[in-house]
Amino acid sequence: MDPNGRLYVKDLADDRDLGSVQVIPTLQSAVEWMGDSCDVTVFTGDWHHMDDDEIDPVSPDPMAGTYPPHCMGRSDDPAERAGAEVIPEIRPDAPVVLPIDATPEDAARVAATAVREDRPVFIQKNQFDVFAGNPSTDALLAALSQALRRPLEFVVVGVARDVCVTQAVDGMQSRDYPVTALSDATWGLGLEPEKTTLARWAQKGRVTTLSELREEP
Repeated sequence: MDPNGRLYVKDLADDRDLGSVQVIPTLQSAVEWMGDSCDVTVFTGDWHHMDDDEIDPVSPDPMAGTYPPHCMGRSDDPAERAGAEVIPEIRPDAPVVLPIDATPEDAARVAATAVREDRPVFIQKNQFDVFAGNPSTDALLAALSQALRRPLEFVVVGVARDVCVTQAVDGMQSRDYPVTALSDATWGLGLEPEKTTLARWAQKGRVTTLSELREEP
């Protein structure tokens, strides 16, 4: 989200693209809406170590799924670790963390605590796909459903639309979760055309905007 960062989310093929800073106000409004309207707000974030398969400091190739060091939450360098934090505009207050090495039992405790104490969840992941990058994600979602005593449905925002976000949406839809994606609260790297991504999401779920969502009863 920082234009001066190592992996700023903007169209890699378009030098004119101002990138993801443009959606920060909408992201902020969307997260505020979620806090008022949703049972639980779940954040996910890369939490990398230099040894992770998706990190290549020498010759990263986004088309091959490798990127320069970014979101180094497991670095020994405090300054690097700080780069993995959620941006201040939407940073969760006292989240319940699901660490990368969490067990299904840990996931159950995280879900129960989040619902009981009305706290957000932060899922650490070492791959862009949250289901692969934190294998206890499925257990967490099952536990959240049990704690809330109802089937889950999701409203999704974030970056990058054509990497982490689409893998989350595609993963949830493949698991038959109802998903609403907010098209105005996401931004991509240009790896897949925006229209293609949104059309795929709309085939199994819903794509709308924050203003349209707010108008619903």
